[in-house]
Amino acid sequence: ASPALIATVFLTFASVFAWSSMPERGTLAVSRDSFALFPRSIGDWEQIRGHKRLSPEVELSLGADDYHAVHFQRPGDAASVEFFSAWYDDQSQNGVHSPEICLPGGGWEIAWLERSDLTETMAWDTPFHINRAIIQKGQTRMMVFYWFEQKGRKIAWDVSARYWLLRDAIRTGRTDGALVRLTTTILPNESDAAAEERLMGMLSAVVDPLPRFIPPE
Repeated sequence: ASPALIATVFLTFASVFAWSSMPERGTLAVSRDSFALFPRSIGDWEQIRGHKRLSPEVELSLGADDYHAVHFQRPGDAASVEFFSAWYDDQSQNGVHSPEICLPGGGWEIAWLERSDLTETMAWDTPFHINRAIIQKGQTRMMVFYWFEQKGRKIAWDVSARYWLLRDAIRTGRTDGALVRLTTTILPNESDAAAEERLMGMLSAVVDPLPRFIPPE
């Protein structure tokens, strides 16, 4: 097992023990807009493919209370970017998964994965950490950005997300949170840098409307 998976298992057991030791507090309800109201246009980006429902089996495995899967594209871009987000009212039951678990599926394999600090690049006041990955199935390659939203924090490492989830549950009673993922196809004869530029463009655009659907406070 990888160190990340070992750490995740350890923290999961620690979280379960901590929660079982806490008095009943109940989940603090958070006011948010449903993803059904997510904008069809964000800056130069236009939605070109509407919300895609997941299969019942995948929905059950995901365990989200609300999710959204749509494709956006800018004029002149050769490929679109899929925006996917899953919202959880209570992450103590589900929600935070290791990258080694989240990305593979449907025959896809992780060809490359690293965690990146985009705080300076995004000119963010607080830490902005994401996972950057390339997944591959046969000759098809895709680049993926994704991160965990935990009460306004943008977290790449699932172990850190679990830590903040536990801390927020104890201090504020909030156990909500979300996963955000951006994906684009790396076209034949296209550089990885070109695909990454598309994702960075979408990332810069989408962080503005996100707080309506994933409340930081």
